Amino acid sequence: MNEKPLIVDIKRNALDDGPGIRTLIFFKGCPLSCVWCQNPEAKSPFREISFDKASCVECGTCKNVCNENAIQFENKYRINRHVCNLCGKCIEMCPNEALKLVGKFYTIEELLTIILKDKIFYDNSGGGVTLSGGEPLYHIQYVHKLLKALKDKNIHICIETSGFFKLSEFEKFILPFTDLIYFDLKIYNPTIHLRYCHVSNENILDNFKHIVNTRAVEVLPRIPLIPGITDTDENLHSLANYLKSLQIKKVRLLPYNPLWFDKSEKLGITSEYTYKNYISQDQKQRIKNLFSEFEFKSF
Repeated sequence: MNEKPLIVDIKRNALDDGPGIRTLIFFKGCPLSCVWCQNPEAKSPFREISFDKASCVECGTCKNVCNENAIQFENKYRINRHVCNLCGKCIEMCPNEALKLVGKFYTIEELLTIILKDKIFYDNSGGGVTLSGGEPLYHIQYVHKLLKALKDKNIHICIETSGFFKLSEFEKFILPFTDLIYFDLKIYNPTIHLRYCHVSNENILDNFKHIVNTRAVEVLPRIPLIPGITDTDENLHSLANYLKSLQIKKVRLLPYNPLWFDKSEKLGITSEYTYKNYISQDQKQRIKNLFSEFEFKSF
């Protein structure tokens, strides 16, 4: 992982990722590689170059300034990323900002300056800061320093996590400074989880169970509804039973968002999986029935 973790976006005045008005920080880098990842620009911990075909006027300026011959108009994704050295010359010269560098390092002090601009809104709305990604706990030492600084300012902290982390480090460096955890549970079957997320879920389920049982922090499980992958009756039934066994009363069902297709194309990523990009009304009703014993946000 990066010693200087990168951030792909900072969203102020966020309303959907925790209570109140919040600042949402997207870290770059994740130990999972889910085939449907909603934020593909946050999967790799390293800087990447993004190309937006819709903004390009094909003026050729980028090609003229590229010393590596990485700009190739015949290439579907415009950039040969195997030879691009991320020098940024094409980005600086592009008149329509069709090219962008994805990932920026901020010092803790720089982040605090941005975050504290909205502290009055956190205080008045019961809001705070939410760390997302990617996986914020991929950068546990940096996040530890950030959380300590935020707690010194009495700011509410929510962490959105895939649950794939070393528990001992989490309990030492993260848990004492965290008020709320949004914990994603995607697939219950370990073999299927490995197929679609490229890691086993044993560590994830163990971490979830341990954190819930300690009752040291509020934990809200979230289940992304991916057509044909996570939204199957078998998977959702297994997850519902698992949550019931831990006496979980609340769950968040995340509606599918197909916008990741466009994001992936900008990064030159082609998915090996193709599937429908919607959930039928009949399936929505079956899902609601499966989770009828839980308190959940409708989708």
